[in-house]
Amino acid sequence: MSYDMMFKEALKLHQQGFLDEAASLYLKILQTTPNNPKILNLLGIVSQTKGNDKQACNYFEQAIINGDNTWDVYFNLAWALKSLGKYSQAIDAFNKVLKLKPDTKEAYNALGEIYATLQDVENAKKMFQTALDYAPGYEDALINTAYLDRNEEALQKLSLQFPDSAEIFYYLALIKKQDGDFKKALEYALKALEKNESYSLLAGELCLKNNLAGDAKKYFTKALAINPDETVALINLANCETDETKAEEMYKKAIEINSNDFDAHLNYGVLLQKQNRLAQALEEYRLAVIINPYSAELSSDLGMLERRLGDLEQALKLFFNAFNLEPQNSQYALNIAETLSLYYKQNPQSAQKIADDWQKRCSDNVFAKHIASALKQENIGLNSDYSRALFDLFSDNYDETMQKISYRVPQIIAEKLKNYSGLIIDLGCGTGLLGEKLHCPDVCLYGVDISQKMLDKAAAKNIYERLIKSDIEEFCSSGLPDDALLCAADVIGYIGDIASLTKSIFPRRFIFSAAVKENDNPDFMLTDKGRYIYNPQYIRDTLKAAGYRKVDETPCVLRLEDGIAVNGIIFDAKEK
Repeated sequence: MSYDMMFKEALKLHQQGFLDEAASLYLKILQTTPNNPKILNLLGIVSQTKGNDKQACNYFEQAIINGDNTWDVYFNLAWALKSLGKYSQAIDAFNKVLKLKPDTKEAYNALGEIYATLQDVENAKKMFQTALDYAPGYEDALINTAYLDRNEEALQKLSLQFPDSAEIFYYLALIKKQDGDFKKALEYALKALEKNESYSLLAGELCLKNNLAGDAKKYFTKALAINPDETVALINLANCETDETKAEEMYKKAIEINSNDFDAHLNYGVLLQKQNRLAQALEEYRLAVIINPYSAELSSDLGMLERRLGDLEQALKLFFNAFNLEPQNSQYALNIAETLSLYYKQNPQSAQKIADDWQKRCSDNVFAKHIASALKQENIGLNSDYSRALFDLFSDNYDETMQKISYRVPQIIAEKLKNYSGLIIDLGCGTGLLGEKLHCPDVCLYGVDISQKMLDKAAAKNIYERLIKSDIEEFCSSGLPDDALLCAADVIGYIGDIASLTKSIFPRRFIFSAAVKENDNPDFMLTDKGRYIYNPQYIRDTLKAAGYRKVDETPCVLRLEDGIAVNGIIFDAKEK
């Protein structure tokens, strides 16, 4: 077949959408006419159409090197560079386009999009306006200007002017997503999807935000059907996948497509860590760090892994890095506090110094303040802000965690009250572990907790007549029903001095658990774990001072702490 015939056939296949077949013929032509700039440009267009912008760039650059200096090849190169996020190079390429063809409205519009991405609003507006100066009704520039101004009303009007535009609803979806209105954002995304299937990816992401995992998988699968190399869809599908083997295959494929994909390495690392393949997880995290050294989430995940591997010093460095990047994130602060507690057993002086320095630097942080006091065994009393923050963080995994540490207090208290009927107030009810054991037709249950997230979990169990958000000391001091019985399972360990609490509750029956240590310890002491341990004699004396004359004690193991039994007593205090 002659060159002309091959070229015509390749061009025909290209125009009909048979891209692989067209590319095969283009490559054959290159064998006969090496470095043909026209063919190199066409190969670049094929690669660009298939979503392989990196390969497309190589072809376009070769075309330019080999003599094709027309505006359109620079435009193709600029667009591929823009898609790859190489904005500085893309700006240079678009400016070359405008030198050769100053009225190219698409180049001005693309430059505006790049400047908008770089948050250079002034230059973005200037570029969009220049595009409109050349073409006053230019749809893309009108839409981009409205989106840049976050002008929903203008976008809605444009949707009437350009009824076939999917991009308008895409931008409306983005605005609502940024506002946190994921329900409305999904509505707009689905409207965009009706007009253009390429918005399947956004629809899938918003389905996840609306807890619609099944629909999300459907849209991510559709996005992959459109572009098999769409790494975002692959990663999200892997995140949704319950079969870990399939999920691993998807993460690996995403990394194969783009070895510099931060999310692919990070999420694959999380999966490997979950499977206890720690050495491989560490490698994935380290690769992710090279790609993005400023990710707080990654520092936290890597810190968790280092802690599991026993390198507490390295874990602390990573947790502090995460905290310094996002100091408002309470989880990172809690990670530091928990790791300092573990490190204290290895090196008490160093742990105390780190905790003291952290408190001085971040005096308003409740976790920094609490751990600094705990490591020095300072009795600081009840800190409502600390308790609220702590249990808000624990709420999602609280039940599972308590099961893992063999938490037995609810069962023991429930056994004591198996024949009881009447009102029971569950102080520090948490997610309702005690309430589940006490719930029966003869019992009316109230729950009190300082953490709204814990109360939300308890409410979902439908076992309480009333749930009250309050500090338990404030609640008890504000007046209690005379016929109430009060319980506190694993609660007073966060209070310290219980004198005022017991006085507020008396003469009502009060059943509670306490970690105890019988020796010459003070009345109560804040441990390095951040909870109080009591001299049981202090509790006996305090109950007596409040007016209680009969106190039954049930010694037991409350829970396991680092695999070690925590000894305690269930106190059952009655007026007489």
